[in-house]
Amino acid sequence: MLLSLKHTAVRRLTGPLVLRRLFSESDSGSRLVKPITGDIPQPNEPIKLVAPSTAASYIRYSAGYLEQGYDKSDIFVHPDFINDEEHALLAKCCERKLKRLASTYEMGHFDKRIHNYRECSVSAWLPQKRAVAGRVAEAMGRAVDPDPIDLPDRAANGKSGGWTTVGKYDGQVRHILDRVWELFPSSFAWLPPHILDLHENGEILPHVDNPDYSGFMVGGLSLLGSAVSTFRHVDDPSVSVDVLLAPKSLYFMTNRIRYQFTHEITVDPEQRQWQGKVVPRARRISLMFRDAKVPESGWKSLAN
Repeated sequence: MLLSLKHTAVRRLTGPLVLRRLFSESDSGSRLVKPITGDIPQPNEPIKLVAPSTAASYIRYSAGYLEQGYDKSDIFVHPDFINDEEHALLAKCCERKLKRLASTYEMGHFDKRIHNYRECSVSAWLPQKRAVAGRVAEAMGRAVDPDPIDLPDRAANGKSGGWTTVGKYDGQVRHILDRVWELFPSSFAWLPPHILDLHENGEILPHVDNPDYSGFMVGGLSLLGSAVSTFRHVDDPSVSVDVLLAPKSLYFMTNRIRYQFTHEITVDPEQRQWQGKVVPRARRISLMFRDAKVPESGWKSLAN
């Protein structure tokens, strides 16, 4: 039996709307599935991510990956996508959300692929114009709520200046995250940003994300500690890519790596080698981004 994913809205009287992920047993819906073996799904508009020249030292392709002609652009890395000040702000804000929504580390995940972690999703950091609601409104011919990203932060006296769903620093966080969404076509709809906090002794075992849960892109902003993530082809482990996920870096996986490669972060020191040195185990936070899967009948089909 697989496990299905549900979202429950949790709102404080004066705080932001936050989506907490709950899991229950059912016949389908697990994020852990067999990879797509046929044609790889493609977006309606082309994705053109251009990595800086500094990215080369953060990616290591196996000989098999290069010899078999796999596309290097299926994995995108942008070192130092954010600066030190932005990193400190995001880390602090993620800590606040985790403290309220996921105060303790979990030793096991519902699909048994991750250990010693905590997580939550934050819809307050996603403007409507970037969300599924925005695409549905457009499909219905309705105006999309501008939902400006420069929302005023909560004042020192605790008042929100009229924005009842805005918490302290949320406006600044939206400014930073909007630079991520701007890398993609404006027609994309995004799921709420997801905070994944992996303990110093935590690990993520090899798995392929369920293509029914989200769309073409899976990525994240790396905060706090560094880690090495390994991507392996499900049918040929010699076809692989290692990526150094350093603090302040942004990565995305798409195309074959998204759908036909497992990914993992291991505690094995042999797999944590980078340029001849072992990357120390450290607590890390990944602020994750996933685009929403477009319904077969279009966004209008989601309207009430």
